[in-house]
Amino acid sequence: MRSKETVELALNMEFDITNKFIPNMCEAKTLRVIDINSSSVRIEMENARTRGVFPLSHFQSLIRQGALILSTDKLEKEDTA
Repeated sequence: MRSKETVELALNMEFDITNKFIPNMCEAKTLRVIDINSSSVRIEMENARTRGVFPLSHFQSLIRQGALILSTDKLEKEDTA
């Protein structure tokens, strides 16, 4: 997703992590949004259960740059449920 527009974030939204995501110390493959407010996004990385907080604008920038890609597996599971 290399769109200039912002993604409307929601709780439990999952993203696949690409090699462009530099803060990936635990080499996780996905991360999940666990809290959103007007200025920040709190995330939890899979396996290590590492949590982090990003300024909202920085998180949106990571999506636009292709460091985080909305996980289609999660969306497909919800559609079939």
